[in-house]
Amino acid sequence: MATALSELRQNGIRSTGVSGGGRIDLTRMDLFAGLPGRDLTLLDGRLPLVRWPRGAAMPEPLSRPDHLFVVRDGRLALFESTAPGHEIMISLLDAGAIYSTLGSAPASSVTALEDSAVSPLSGRAVEGLIARYPRLGRNLAELLSDRVAMLRETVALVSEMRVEDRLRARLHQLADRFGLATRDGVELRLDLTHAQWASLVGASREAVTTAFSKLRASGSVEMDGRSITIPWEVVRAREEALNLAAAQNM
Repeated sequence: MATALSELRQNGIRSTGVSGGGRIDLTRMDLFAGLPGRDLTLLDGRLPLVRWPRGAAMPEPLSRPDHLFVVRDGRLALFESTAPGHEIMISLLDAGAIYSTLGSAPASSVTALEDSAVSPLSGRAVEGLIARYPRLGRNLAELLSDRVAMLRETVALVSEMRVEDRLRARLHQLADRFGLATRDGVELRLDLTHAQWASLVGASREAVTTAFSKLRASGSVEMDGRSITIPWEVVRAREEALNLAAAQNM
């Protein structure tokens, strides 16, 4: 691994005083699936790690061009701006997720929703790793394909006319990725404010507050502070509707 690791040492980024605690191990990440465990242990010790406190400005090493950024701990939000200048939260990135400035495309706006840690890899380091481990190239392509599919789904969701429908669809989308099964239903513990939910559905905070009230009144969700639970009967009804739609399209 000498070539790839030398790139990591030469990219001018240092770990910000972080011990091993709290960050996700590389062996548990889809990006590194199928790579030798011994090599991943060595790589884990060489990867730079940049801490990003919640709500703080993005550290400079995490916005450099032609880099791949691997979320090791915490949660980030990815934003894109619309033509009128409004920002829409297009994705939530938990530990194990990636974002990228590889190539010439402009970087997305990213915010730390929790105290987070991110490992940046230069484009040359990524090339060196893929040359040594072609499987990593396939893993990266699959992760980016999943991101594209998720963005297509998000575009469809925010195209719904009613804010209530957009919010309901977003809740189910996020429950599929981040939900926790409980006795009463699927629980989301994202700790998002109504303003952040508004950014997720492309609406005003007031409209989202009204939409949440309607969803609670209809029994579509149960709320306890910022914790949101989708009851099992609602989950099953959605699954039946999706299965029926899929059968009709066959």
